[in-house]
Amino acid sequence: MNNTNRFSHIDALRGIAALLVIWLHVSEVFVRLSPETLAQGTALYDFAWAVDVGRIGVVIFFSISGFVICRSLNGNIIEGSKKFLIRRFLRLYPAFWVSVVLGLYSMWWLFDKPFGRDIIVANITMLPELFGEKPVIALYWTLETELVFYVMCWLLFLNRNLNNPIILFLMSASLTVVFVVLKTFFLPPELRSSLKAMPYHLAIMFWGGFFRYWYDDKKAFITLGTIKIQLQWLLYVLTIIIFVPALIAFIQGLITQDSHLLRLGKSYPLGIFVFIIGNLVFKIKNQFMVWTGTVSYSLYLVHPVIFYSLFWFLNNKAPHWLMTFHLSIYIAFSIVFSMALSAIIYYTVEKPSIDYAHKLTR
Repeated sequence: MNNTNRFSHIDALRGIAALLVIWLHVSEVFVRLSPETLAQGTALYDFAWAVDVGRIGVVIFFSISGFVICRSLNGNIIEGSKKFLIRRFLRLYPAFWVSVVLGLYSMWWLFDKPFGRDIIVANITMLPELFGEKPVIALYWTLETELVFYVMCWLLFLNRNLNNPIILFLMSASLTVVFVVLKTFFLPPELRSSLKAMPYHLAIMFWGGFFRYWYDDKKAFITLGTIKIQLQWLLYVLTIIIFVPALIAFIQGLITQDSHLLRLGKSYPLGIFVFIIGNLVFKIKNQFMVWTGTVSYSLYLVHPVIFYSLFWFLNNKAPHWLMTFHLSIYIAFSIVFSMALSAIIYYTVEKPSIDYAHKLTR
């Protein structure tokens, strides 16, 4: 979306999502940095882990993708496709390639993890696991899901179905059903978790797209035969459908006392709830949070570079007293320096790439 019709509160939601992800990732690594840190309390980590704030952030990101992307494909097929593909490519890949280089240094080289040309080439595609290689930074799995969503949206656009809210409803509902059926009966346990959950995450994205159609015209309705149905009621139904897998996980978690299932059962509804509240009740337009959302893609990509570099330094080069602070200090440090690095990448790589894409597709 161009700058004239961006939603500032959506940017703020992006900022919140990125900060939630950083909170969980940093606290996981630093909570047991030293006996002194551990002795000062683990409440920040305990809460972040119990409700899985990182997954809440990811769910917010996925909902926003649907909200934005389904409306960004328009015009005739050739021009619309050209604009979409060029803008998405230059929006995602240049900053991503920077994160690959920084990730190889901070998470592989510093920790003496071997890597070679195959890992580098596979990661440059943004689909490393498709080529049998590990992602340089583990969170790249979400980008794989984003790419699949973009392709699905593009195919719907080519068939002139992307602007049909009923199609978005059916896509979201069907993907949810597919996820439940596959998860229950067909998926092999050794299949990586990101692929197992992909249909559900895609369903959330299409839910975000349907939400956007209702958001733009809250009195809109569709006609099925002779029956008129308000989109609002269909949104209620679709939201309930989206909650079903999380509810199943939560109930199973209660029965088996599986903490992982309990976390999943809480985090997905909470992520969708935060997205809804941020759009309908509390539209955050604080300038700092909007700016944080503006750089949130780079922030999401490179925050592990900062905190893993800090972790290595503290364990290998720093005096012991630097390892004795409360967990909150390491979270705050990681956020501040991640924002600084993200701003550098945004203004030197990401924004120029975005501007160039718009120049190519005017």
